[in-house]
Amino acid sequence: MNAVSAGRGNRLLTVVALLGALAWAAIGCNQGTNIGARPTDEAAKAGSDRTVTGNELTQKGGLCDENRRVSKPDAERPEAVIWRLYELSLAPDTEANFQEFVKLFPTSRNPRELRELYWTRMRQTVYKFVVEAGKPDFVICRSIATSDGRKYYISSSDPRQTPPPITVGEFEGRNKILFLTPF
Repeated sequence: MNAVSAGRGNRLLTVVALLGALAWAAIGCNQGTNIGARPTDEAAKAGSDRTVTGNELTQKGGLCDENRRVSKPDAERPEAVIWRLYELSLAPDTEANFQEFVKLFPTSRNPRELRELYWTRMRQTVYKFVVEAGKPDFVICRSIATSDGRKYYISSSDPRQTPPPITVGEFEGRNKILFLTPF
């Protein structure tokens, strides 16, 4: 390889590196990722059947299209399990109340895990999900049907919090909490 071809090779390499840097600057400015990102307002509106008002965007993370208060529901309704969950979480921390809490979940759930991961945490955070202090009434922000039941998103008084999901479905012929986010 002579000096002329080596010089051309270096210049070509420099040009390719410069073009690569320009391309990176053009498309790589956003240091974040869009995986799991929420769509822009325009994209969300384009995918919607209706225009969304600012008042409907009441919770971080999405629409509260149901915005339905639940007060002492019929025991056969799935919402009754959530209401009972909040009622027990507001009640005194006794063994009898914990045993009632355990009955809200499928029998396959480990009671020790329920005590450590759910009972304590629900008792600490229940105030964020109830409408009035001391009452287990809550507001369903939105709900969707799932393959194993119905997923409810419960409105939170914490404006920074996305409504946490609770899935209620049938287990051994009764409505049970199949999935719970206790925070």
